[in-house]
Amino acid sequence: MDEDKKLQGSELIRIDCREAIVSEDFADLIVAYEGNITQALIDYNAICYQIINENVAVLHTSLAISIAIGTSDDIRNIPRLLGPYGTLSVDRSGILPFHTHPYIPLRGTGVIIGFVDSGIDYTNPAFIKRNNTSKILSIWDQTIQEGLPPSNFQYGTEYTNNDINIALQSENPYEVVPSIDETGHGTFLAGIAAGVAIDDTFVGAAPEADVIMVKLKPGKKYIRDFYLIEEDAIVYQDNDIIMGIQYLVDKAASVNRPLVICLGIGTNLDGHDGTSLLEEFINTIGDITGKAIIVAAGNEANLRHHFTNVYPYNTPYQDTEVIVGGNERGLFINIWAQAPDIYSIAILSPTGEFISRVPPIERWKEYTLWLERTEIYIKYISIEPRTGSQLILIRIKEPTEGVWTLRIIGEVVVVGQYSIYLDREGWILPTTSFFISSIFSTVTVPGTAKTPITVGAYNHYDESLYISSGRGPTRAGVLKPELVAPGVNVIGPLPFNQLGVMTGTSVAAAHVAGAAALLFQWGIVLGNNPQMNTRAIKQILIRGAERKGLYEFPNNLWGYGMLNLFRSFEILRGRRS
Repeated sequence: MDEDKKLQGSELIRIDCREAIVSEDFADLIVAYEGNITQALIDYNAICYQIINENVAVLHTSLAISIAIGTSDDIRNIPRLLGPYGTLSVDRSGILPFHTHPYIPLRGTGVIIGFVDSGIDYTNPAFIKRNNTSKILSIWDQTIQEGLPPSNFQYGTEYTNNDINIALQSENPYEVVPSIDETGHGTFLAGIAAGVAIDDTFVGAAPEADVIMVKLKPGKKYIRDFYLIEEDAIVYQDNDIIMGIQYLVDKAASVNRPLVICLGIGTNLDGHDGTSLLEEFINTIGDITGKAIIVAAGNEANLRHHFTNVYPYNTPYQDTEVIVGGNERGLFINIWAQAPDIYSIAILSPTGEFISRVPPIERWKEYTLWLERTEIYIKYISIEPRTGSQLILIRIKEPTEGVWTLRIIGEVVVVGQYSIYLDREGWILPTTSFFISSIFSTVTVPGTAKTPITVGAYNHYDESLYISSGRGPTRAGVLKPELVAPGVNVIGPLPFNQLGVMTGTSVAAAHVAGAAALLFQWGIVLGNNPQMNTRAIKQILIRGAERKGLYEFPNNLWGYGMLNLFRSFEILRGRRS
């Protein structure tokens, strides 16, 4: 492979790729390829493209071509959308004792913690060191196009540590570095993982670790429309997330330092079995020495967005009911069969209009319910390439309020199990859900990836599991999450120099990211275990996890138990079993 095609970068074909990447007039397609990418460029009439690594690229094409792809037989290349999870905990996690430990003081020195999220408030005291300089090494703001993008990337603006320090000394910092965290999610996670002490109120898990932040650009309108997601919902494209992760890897490599990546985002728009393109990408990164990836389990367990059932032998069909709230823009429903099974569907609307059995043919079928002004699109994929399972997609535009019935009809039933997912929280109304739902297999993508440490949340005040914390196993039967950490009413930094409270599994993931940074300091920076990667960090943390006697471990709620870094070190040093 040519040198300029290693790992990442962009190559100009016909226009300034930056325009195509950020403009609503152009579409993005994420594709896997082998060897020469030329054929993919021809197949999709690409205007320009970005190489991510030897097997994955992002193509940019005309919006009309992409919309045609979305309504054709091949929808694999349309980016998936993901969103954030989160609305005195380091002491409970066994982290705080190491900040002042007499023999192994660990504060994250020499380690980088990277985030791909909503941005960061670099003016918050949690990110300013005692010498009044910033602990943030850089910010890649994908939403700002006026400045220079990072090397080998074609969009956004990179702000260096020097830029941030100049901004902090100016009367109006945002005239120098105009990057703003509008939601506060990225600021909060970065603070929990790596914030410096603020009086006696707050301190992050790894206060001397440095921070790199990627502020993701919002998902484009045409993709929101395809997935029928409200315009005010917070959504990011997986191709931008992959680019952000690669940027973090490049920056850490440039200074030869270990890197922890914290991902507090997730989606229901994939197979929940660890095979999505994003998950395969982070598996590859997580296996590299000096890299650790921590992922939130999602907040879907009790929201009734998932249904799993066993199809009884010799049964003509099974009905599943979906309750739809008023003024719902649309529903995007995924039905995943367990290979080699094949199913077909029929649909009954709240007013009694019935779409009889739709044959499992691999093309979009469109139906209009005239009494309800509802449009329904149905597509079968008999063998979804990454999972091998049958996938049925249902798009319901402007669904009528009330109870919808999905009739599952067995065509070839061997295993007899299937899973149905609605969109995740924040993308559909709180009143939209399954009438009968399943709390298990609710860990969201990319939390179902094999290599990363997937983290659920518990309440560190009373040691109860957070009711919405995503539960395993994956659809492939793999145990997830591996750990739980504090994630309920946690105190942390917010924009505009504030401290606030947030709840969610992304907050829990930030605690584990900080703990991983302390382990990297001990293992790589101090030379005790120079080959550490995600798998090594995972084993150390799950061995030391605190397990309550009420449960058998591991399990699909708590994983291997509650994060306890102090106990992990005691076991590592042979002082405890």
